[in-house]
Amino acid sequence: MSHITTIKTEIRDLDALKSACTECGAVFVEGQTSYQWFGESVGDYALPESITKEQLGKCSHVIRVPGVEYEIGVVQKPNGHWTLAYDFWGPGQGLLQKFGQGCQHLLQLYAVHKTIREARRKGYTAQRQQLKDGSVKLVLLATGGAA
Repeated sequence: MSHITTIKTEIRDLDALKSACTECGAVFVEGQTSYQWFGESVGDYALPESITKEQLGKCSHVIRVPGVEYEIGVVQKPNGHWTLAYDFWGPGQGLLQKFGQGCQHLLQLYAVHKTIREARRKGYTAQRQQLKDGSVKLVLLATGGAA
C-alpha cells in the first residue's frame, strides 16, 4: 500500500538541505533518480499535488536515513525549486520517527542552515541556540558585533 506525500515548503538551496541532512544524521545522495517506497500506487490515497502516478518514485536526489528502508525523494518542481516526496506508510514510519510529520525537524534544520547562509552572504554572523522546547533561536549580528 503506498501513501506518498510531499511537503508544502519549497526547497531553494540544496546546499542548505545537505547541511541539514548531515546535522540530523541523514545522507543526501546526489544524482540518485529514484527513491525507495512501496513501488506502486494502489489508489487508496490521493496523489501529491503536482505529481502524476507515473512520476511516483522518481526524483533528482535522495535523502536516506540509516536503518530505514524507505527514502525521501528530492523532486524538482516545474518552477525550478524542490520538494520532498516520501511514502509514510509501513517502512516509511521510520521517516516519520526521524523527522516528524511533514518532515518538520528536517525542514527546521533546513531553515536554520538557509538563514545562516544568507546572513553570512549579507555580512552578518549568526548565533544559534537550541531552546528547551526544541525550537531554534537565531540571533543575527552585523559584522563587528553591532546589532
